Amino acid sequence: MTGRARRKLPAGWNEARPEHLPRPSAYPALFAFGVTLLAWGLVSSFLLVAIGGALLLYALLHWIGEMRHDGT
Repeated sequence: MTGRARRKLPAGWNEARPEHLPRPSAYPALFAFGVTLLAWGLVSSFLLVAIGGALLLYALLHWIGEMRHDGT
C-alpha cells in the first residue's frame, strides 16, 4: 500500500486485489437495438425480424470476442 498505513486484517481475510474493468464498448447497445428490431418485426414485418436478428447476432459475436480478447 503506497502512502497509507497498513491495517491489520481479521483472521482469514486477504488483501483486496485491483479489479480489472473492461473497456467501454458499443456492442451492448447494438445488441439491445437488435433485440428491439427483432421484437418490433414480430408484429410488423419479416424484414425487421431478419435485420434485427442479423444485428443481434453480429453484436453478440463481436461483444463476446471483445471480452475474450480483452486480457485480464
